[in-house]
Amino acid sequence: MAFRAPFDRPWMDWFLRAHAAPGIESYEGGCYRTSVPLPHGPALISLRIGQDHVVLDTDANADRRDEAELLARIRRFLDLDADPLAVDRTLSADPRLAPLVSAAPGIRLPGCLEPHELLLRTMLGQQVSVAAARTAVARLARALGEPLHDPTGRLTHRFPASSAIAEHGAAVLTGPGRRVRSVIAVAAALADGTLRLDVARDPGELRAELLALPGIGPWTAAYVGMRLLRDPDVLLSTDLVVRRGAELVGLDVEDTGHLAPWRSYASLHLWRVEVWRRAGLDPAAPPDRADPDAITHPDDTGRF
Repeated sequence: MAFRAPFDRPWMDWFLRAHAAPGIESYEGGCYRTSVPLPHGPALISLRIGQDHVVLDTDANADRRDEAELLARIRRFLDLDADPLAVDRTLSADPRLAPLVSAAPGIRLPGCLEPHELLLRTMLGQQVSVAAARTAVARLARALGEPLHDPTGRLTHRFPASSAIAEHGAAVLTGPGRRVRSVIAVAAALADGTLRLDVARDPGELRAELLALPGIGPWTAAYVGMRLLRDPDVLLSTDLVVRRGAELVGLDVEDTGHLAPWRSYASLHLWRVEVWRRAGLDPAAPPDRADPDAITHPDDTGRF
């Protein structure tokens, strides 16, 4: 699958590696593997990002009738249809962001392969480190997810169906009772169709529906909208890592109108520069030593 250069592969590789939950995803040697639920059955896939294309491999059992749907999902997942030159040109016009863009030209906005998984994993990740979130997701998948047969042995389960989490999540989920109850309530809304997640939703309507649910506040609604709907203009102004990145470069997160319509990409640059700073790296350094486990996302009361 071709894409327009530049493509900041180190950032995307870091993001995939940092968030890969054992059993349902793996990231090794530049290869990302997972399973994708499709209309005619799940497909095991592996992805490798090259200089100007992505190589996709699927298992022999993948149904060819789902090929177009799978390709479309992966293009959204890796943001392959972005216009990196337009994004970089706008963000580089701000002298505070110009060095970040120069260090990571063509940064891409990670999307999602399965909407309900994105929302529920985002909720499980509230107020905990990325490492703790991976552990929680892996434990949930082992308990409630459908088993997978992966010849490599790296993938063992699919992420659980919303109905399974709604019915059995109380016996599996750990952590603050408020968060557990909220995850179960949202899973139930997804399972019975009260909440519908798809890429064609109106952003304002979806945001309002998300905010009406327990345990979902402005940060979760913005983050899900950014990644699910491919909204290019969301500044994650309540995200602690983004705010600290903004402080590092002297940017006021309440004064970013000049970065429209690409504020989602500005969020990624600010996130990246703070991750690199915590690892003691120069912003232009490769990501191998950037520690994802030091990152904690906010809960929806704004407390960290």
